[in-house]
Amino acid sequence: MVETSLDKKIFVFAAILAIIVVLAVVVILPSSGIFKNMFTPNANTPTALTSVMTEVKPLDMKYNGSSVMSVGDRDATIETKFNLTNPNDNTLIIEMVTYDIYANNVVIGHGQYGQRYDGTWESSSYLPLTQHNSEIITVDTKIINDGNNPQIWSTLQTHTAKLRFNGTAYYSTHSAFAGQAYTKDFDFLQ
Repeated sequence: MVETSLDKKIFVFAAILAIIVVLAVVVILPSSGIFKNMFTPNANTPTALTSVMTEVKPLDMKYNGSSVMSVGDRDATIETKFNLTNPNDNTLIIEMVTYDIYANNVVIGHGQYGQRYDGTWESSSYLPLTQHNSEIITVDTKIINDGNNPQIWSTLQTHTAKLRFNGTAYYSTHSAFAGQAYTKDFDFLQ
């Protein structure tokens, strides 16, 4: 009777130890780089494993121009375009692009595309950017005239303002094994 109880305890201990080992492998291996050293990706490597094994190259971001779509005494709308290119062998998820808009070196507003990943994909505007592809995103930003900078507002109305866009793109890789968040800062002058 004592041996049966001891056998059950050993079995339970072995099962708990096996679970801990599996969890350690799942948690430690994707971020440690061990997969990158053990395997060389090829055409037969599953996509999820490839995303864990390869280094993520930075998002390539270019300014594609902007224009003042409308301007009145109280508000203006500025349309801005960015060209995003994924130089990687796996898909990047573009979560958000956020930036400050300057006219003649004075902050006049803020633009934003998408929103940060918060654990759910529902009701969000994430852009999956597949491997080696580009996408142009367009953001319309409404600027409010607060009356504090009449000279700046005048340059917007006459379309002579020098516009600058300074911000950050937030993107990530998410796979069955791991996910990693990245940022790309930018500063574009029109």
